[in-house]
Amino acid sequence: MGFTHVSSELEVLNTPEWTLRLSPKLNHELSKVRQLYLALYEVITQGELINGQLLPSSRQLSQQLQVGRNTVIAVYTQLQDEELIETQGRRGTRVTHSLPSSPKEQGAIAERGDACSLSDRSDALLGSSRSDATLAPGVPDSELFPIDAWRRAMSIAARLPAEHLGYSASALPQLQTAIARYLAIYRSLIIEPQQVVVTSSTRQSLALAAMLYANHNDHAWIESPGYPGAVDAFRMMGLTLSPLTIDSLGALPPKLTNTGGPALIYLTPCFQYPTGAALSPDRRRFMLDFAHKHKSVIFEDDYDSEFRDASQARPALASSSDAAGAVVLHAGTFSKLIFPAARIAWLVVPKSHVQRSQYCLKALGGGSNTIAQAAVAEVLNNGSLAKHLQRARGVYAQRRHALLAALEDIDMLHSPTDTGGSLSLVVRLKQSLPAKALAFQFEKHQLGVQFVEDLMWNKPVATRINALVLGLGNVSTLQVPQTVRALKSALCAARD
Repeated sequence: MGFTHVSSELEVLNTPEWTLRLSPKLNHELSKVRQLYLALYEVITQGELINGQLLPSSRQLSQQLQVGRNTVIAVYTQLQDEELIETQGRRGTRVTHSLPSSPKEQGAIAERGDACSLSDRSDALLGSSRSDATLAPGVPDSELFPIDAWRRAMSIAARLPAEHLGYSASALPQLQTAIARYLAIYRSLIIEPQQVVVTSSTRQSLALAAMLYANHNDHAWIESPGYPGAVDAFRMMGLTLSPLTIDSLGALPPKLTNTGGPALIYLTPCFQYPTGAALSPDRRRFMLDFAHKHKSVIFEDDYDSEFRDASQARPALASSSDAAGAVVLHAGTFSKLIFPAARIAWLVVPKSHVQRSQYCLKALGGGSNTIAQAAVAEVLNNGSLAKHLQRARGVYAQRRHALLAALEDIDMLHSPTDTGGSLSLVVRLKQSLPAKALAFQFEKHQLGVQFVEDLMWNKPVATRINALVLGLGNVSTLQVPQTVRALKSALCAARD
């Protein structure tokens, strides 16, 4: 195929301006063919070259751009295959692409996004994104985990045999074994490795649980205030939600009716989010007995239990001897213990439900990140994670004590309570403040403080705020004084 023509040079224009912008750059990550193709594609599709316009011959363009003629021929060939240009033998090569000619047509393209309807569920999620600003709860210090240990683990993971690099129906056996051992040591939970279903996050574990154990419009109980991810996941799976209120003894059982039990009960029994309350022994027993009697499934989110420093965390609800007969799914994640980018979480399911859970996880689009799985298995097996956990507990405890002491200087707050662990704490205002003014000031001062009222998902949007959730994962001990000063300034400005 020859892209030549003998037409008048006046039609081509003497080295037109647009050709000067086509020259491939030296030492570029893209090949010269790819650079030239992208540049020509843009000037044609953006309308800089109009339909019927004559292009330089392949010889002329190669001379102008100082590239090989074969490079130009390859680009012209691809553009012709895409019907953007056409070679006409001795008549030359011309553009065969047109933009919409009328303003009405152009407007139709520009406004095409407005011609479709956004879903109600997407509207409901607009306020649920998590900030990574200072004092944002749920955000760990990603610099704490020893990076050299992670690099070594990733290097080992990169040598996985080929059979572990495809689409996998289950997790890597070495990770399942490592997590089972971890749960036995830290959570008194004795399970068989195959019961560990590896997911990418607690939210995916929640969606998996809903897919496994609930039908559309089935009922679920969720703590309020509580984890927004649980609300989002269950609602997205079509469940109807009822709140479990929280007091100093944890989740309060609802007033029971004759409608039977829910399909799912979401609990953070060892460290309730956000209050830090632990579920009392009597309520643990009640929830387990209730779940057994009504065939409800308990989803136990083991939130922040590993960061207890004043005392050992209570045993997992799933490990309780009272759990006999009750189905308790134990869920956890390495996002805070290692860092969020690890994207490894787990859900412990009954042995008889393992295969069904794998089918459901595949439908959700999870379960194949074997490189990350192998790396996490390595840091679990070689002791790196255990050493890190001991150090992280001390670091976070130091930050929490510094934060608690600094908060005493803000006279607008009640004295906060030390819950003995976790990466967040709740502080209460002596007088409520307007929500809009507070949100504006926190944004202005680059603070990720969360309103407790926003976590009360079953109530109308609050116009006044009485309590705040502060995160301590992404503020160092040395930064605490200036951060608390910024918090004080924001509160004072919102009051005024």
